[in-house]
Amino acid sequence: MRLSKRTEYGLRAIVQLARLWPTGFVQSRDLAQPEDLPNKFLEAILLALRRGGFLESKVGSGGGYRLSRPPREIAVGDLVRRLEGRLSIKEKEGVVAGDLSPGKAAVRLVNERLTEATDQVLDKMTLEQLMEQVSKNANLQQSMYYI
Repeated sequence: MRLSKRTEYGLRAIVQLARLWPTGFVQSRDLAQPEDLPNKFLEAILLALRRGGFLESKVGSGGGYRLSRPPREIAVGDLVRRLEGRLSIKEKEGVVAGDLSPGKAAVRLVNERLTEATDQVLDKMTLEQLMEQVSKNANLQQSMYYI
């Protein structure tokens, strides 16, 4: 299971916004540059996040985007579903549950369980917790000594 570029870029941008919370509005080009994201594509992603209620935007001088609420109140699962839809393995169209062989039924069951587990993990994680993990991992990598 892989995230789409849309979701990957959206998470990268929203992590930047969470890092800057609550300092004010940030322009999309200032979010795109440090993460090396295409600005036009990022604009569309930010618009989707604004429509989903995750971001506020302001036009004009001092304008841009910011989180609509604190990072501790935003579930990563909600962000991913807004950008990606539900993370799951798509079934072939026209497949009826009774038409499945035991092997196909087993694969479907495993896919369903993976989807449920993924949803549970992402729904329990807030954007603030994600940021804490990122900081913790960054500090760990910086403190490593190589010979």
